[in-house]
Amino acid sequence: MCGRYVLGAPEDLSERFQLRQLAIQLPHTWNAAPANQLPVIVETEDGEREAKLMQWGLIPRWAKPGDKRGLAPINARAETLSEKPMFRNLVKRQRCLVPANGFYEWKNLGNHKQPYYVTVPDDPLFAFAGLYDSFVDDQGEPVDTYTIITTQPNELMANLHNRMPAILHPGDEAEWLDPDVTDPAQVERLLVPYPADEMEVYPVSRKVGNTRNDGPDLIEPIGTES
Repeated sequence: MCGRYVLGAPEDLSERFQLRQLAIQLPHTWNAAPANQLPVIVETEDGEREAKLMQWGLIPRWAKPGDKRGLAPINARAETLSEKPMFRNLVKRQRCLVPANGFYEWKNLGNHKQPYYVTVPDDPLFAFAGLYDSFVDDQGEPVDTYTIITTQPNELMANLHNRMPAILHPGDEAEWLDPDVTDPAQVERLLVPYPADEMEVYPVSRKVGNTRNDGPDLIEPIGTES
């Protein structure tokens, strides 16, 4: 799964993702958590890429107000996107990139869970594959939310968890965003485990478990599991 991630240099989004302009104030975060307002990248109808702030945790447009807490999945399984009513229409037309510098995963050591930081050294600002929904609710308030797609783990991540976020290769990002691509099968083939030999994993402080902690010290390696 993916339940926390890092976006420590949002000012780099414009160059990395070919944004013509950055019209919103983007937060730095070393401990992005569900329900936070975070940037995602979408492609507009005129073919321009745009960064938008959305809440992490997908709320479908058909959710009733009382259902919102129970209908806000932060992850979506790649293998069942076309089967789930919540996701099958979004994968056709409402795909997004979720920029990140890295993410956290926890390993169960028996008496506690040890957090690890996971990066892609050759692509220090990469993108998870995401889905989003945007609508105006019954009170006239805009609702913009997203979810991160997960897939089977590679050999490196399997040591930590039975899922991992679907990281897109830079060369596949344009196809994932392309609004003219509406066949789910064409884009779902991109949702495969990222190569293990292109990733790096190391243990970090257990302070990351508290969402109130947010700073670059959270991604410092601690050397050994604690």
